[in-house]
Order: sequence, then structure tokens, then C-alpha cells
Amino acid sequence: MYTNEEINLIILSSFSELSYAFKKILSEQADLKNYENFLIKTLSGGVYNKVNSLFHDEGYRGGILKSLEKKGIKCVTIYSDGYPETLKNISAPPVVLYCKGDVSLLKTNCFSIVGSRRTSQKSLADCKKMAGEISSRFTVVSGFADGADSAALEGALAAGGKVISVFANGLDYIYPAINRPLADKVEKCGLIITEYPPEVGPKPYHFPVRNRIIAGLSKGTLVVSADKTSGALITADYAADYGRDVFAFPYSIGAFSGAGCNALIKKGAFLAENILDIFGVYSLDFNTPAQTDPLSEDENAVYVAVKSLGDAFLPDVAETLGKPLYEVRSIICALEIKKKVAALGGNRYSAI
Repeated sequence: MYTNEEINLIILSSFSELSYAFKKILSEQADLKNYENFLIKTLSGGVYNKVNSLFHDEGYRGGILKSLEKKGIKCVTIYSDGYPETLKNISAPPVVLYCKGDVSLLKTNCFSIVGSRRTSQKSLADCKKMAGEISSRFTVVSGFADGADSAALEGALAAGGKVISVFANGLDYIYPAINRPLADKVEKCGLIITEYPPEVGPKPYHFPVRNRIIAGLSKGTLVVSADKTSGALITADYAADYGRDVFAFPYSIGAFSGAGCNALIKKGAFLAENILDIFGVYSLDFNTPAQTDPLSEDENAVYVAVKSLGDAFLPDVAETLGKPLYEVRSIICALEIKKKVAALGGNRYSAI
């Protein structure tokens, strides 16, 4: 399932003592052959002893991999073919992405939508509408907070689009907990990713660091709401630093949740009153249907299995293909989006 290089990075990523910047530098050591000398020079004695001993412990290594598999977590490392080039080229890219859902979305054209937790109902409605429209051409990327992030994900999903949610914590946690139904839907019909091992809980300092991933994945970033200190502005700053396009909703004078958006426009961000303001930058015609992506090898295998079974019960499809049910479920969702299968209810599907 993983190459030895990938496994080495997954094991190194399991150590909370190593920062994301440190893991990036470490991953650049030649095939990790000289990593021990690097650790000795840069870590305290206690941390070095722990990392060095467990890194070589077959029981520890096997336990990490088995735990991830049991939880339905797929790892995409910076050495993996599925790692997105857009993210690889930023400063301090995540060495390992822990994923639940359709990992093929990492290689699609992405556009991020971010904003404040304290967003007006009017702006939330506009965000959902815009997200649905953007999802006709891009995979919509956002965080997972209440407010604008949730609205972006909900709007794209409601339109049958593809989404990626970037968590600021490990996948053992849903934060905020009230968004668990949304997390289940994103996992089924999109992708959840994080750079943190599963057992790592949310910390305040994780969120600004996480925002570099949202910006790094995306061709452009739309800020739908932001006061002067909003974390959404951090995402916009990352996007600008990476040479990506920044867009912002315009706000009336004195609107608290729009002060940051207006400041971005003053600094050169594209004003986005409607979808044409975004699609025009990329010479996209909103009225022309997007071309359906071809089926991947896995999608085609599931499609053929559903077609051969007729009224296909999802566990039977998984058993036929010898794949885990969670993996088949995410593929089925992708096939629904591509209008290749239809849900019949009761976990049953038919080919269209």
C-alpha cells in the first residue's frame, strides 16, 4: 500500500515533538539515510532518544499503520504520486496529509472559500450560492468552522459539487462537534484532510498554520467575510504570497464583518459581486456546462460492478471488488456527482 519512503514519513509524522517545518527539513534528507545525524544535531537528547528508538521499532511502525487503516484514514505523503503539485511548491508543505474520502480530489483544480465565524445571514446565503456556482468548475476548499466555512461546503455539496475540508486537528476529532453531520457528508461526497495525526486535538495555534494548506491547494481564494483580525485574512495573505488570485465580497461602510474584505480590495484583491467576477478572471463561461471528468480506474471498477449487479447493495459491491466499504462509499459519491449512478435508497445503487 505504501512505499518504504512513504512509511518513513508517516512514522516521523506520528511524533508530536517534531514541528511541521522540522518534518519538512527532515524529509529532504537523502532518502532519510542521514536523518539520525540530523536529529542528533537539532533535537534535545530526550526527544532524539524517543524518536530514534521508535522509528526503528517494527512493533511501533506496524501499530501506527494498522491504527490508520482501522480508522479508514489514507495517508498521502510528499513522496506519493497523489500529492498535489500546487501544495508541494509552497514554503513548508505538509509532509503527510491524513485523508478521509476521495483522495483523487487532491489532484483536481481547487478554489478556496473562507470567511469569519461571525458572518451575516445575507452573506452566508450569498456564500452558499457562490460556492455552488464555483463548484461547477472547481473543487471547493474550505476549513470547517461555523459560519462562512460551513456555508461554503454546504453550498457546494447542495449543488452536487466536490469539496475538500482542511481540519486544524486530527481526524479522531470533529471540531466543532455540532458539525458532525456535515463532516459525514464531506467524507462521503468529498474529502477531509489534515496534517495532524489522528489523536491530535484542536489548538488555537493550529488554525493559522492550517490556512497555508487551504491557500496552497487553490488556484484562487474568495474571502466572503472578515473583520480586521479575521483568520480568513491569514489565508488571503498566504494566497497572495503563493502568487494565487485573491477575491473578496464588497461591504458597506461600517460593516464589522466586512472591514477585512474591503481592506483586501484596497490592496488589489478582485472585487467579487457575482460569479462572473471570478469566472471572468479565468475566461470561464458560466453558461457553458463543464465537461465531465473521465472516470478514474477505481471509479470505473465500481461503476462496472454496480452495472453488473443491477440493484447493487453497497456492501456487495465492496465484497465483489475486495475493497473496504468506506473506500467504495467515497467512490460511489464521486460517481453520483458525475451522474453515472443513482441512489435507490437503503444503501442500494443502480448504473445510469
